[in-house]
Amino acid sequence: MADFDTKAKAAIRAEVRMISGCHDAQTSADVSNVGSFQLPDPAGRAGGACTSALLNVLYRDHQASEDLSWVDTLRQMREILSSKDFEQIPQLTSSRYIDVNETMQIVKGHGAKRALLIGINYVGQNGELSGCHNDVLNIKEYLMDVLGFEEDNIMV
Repeated sequence: MADFDTKAKAAIRAEVRMISGCHDAQTSADVSNVGSFQLPDPAGRAGGACTSALLNVLYRDHQASEDLSWVDTLRQMREILSSKDFEQIPQLTSSRYIDVNETMQIVKGHGAKRALLIGINYVGQNGELSGCHNDVLNIKEYLMDVLGFEEDNIMV
């Protein structure tokens, strides 16, 4: 494991963690009204089922949820998606070895918190989505409200 970690650190300087909506062979799904996920003030906009499930697990009423491990977070997301008849299974990818039983941390360390948020709707392509841009706005709101990100440090 140490060899992998050394190679990963040399190839990718940043610590990157990604929760994706599904396996590569699956298709992500839109939700026409994310209000059904009981998100704080989603304005009824379309969004991704995975992002809506993640935000539902992470915070309600603009308050952070209890400390959850990566495993707990993914399990709760999967339960929410399954209860709403979505077949996708969220996946975790990381540029570093992480203990998935430790508390999930989007940000660790000190200094300025920065985020790059990308929402791609794939307009005109097979599997076109309509809520990715709204997902970015909902994640941005979470980062600012709960994690204390400055708006100037979030690039959309």
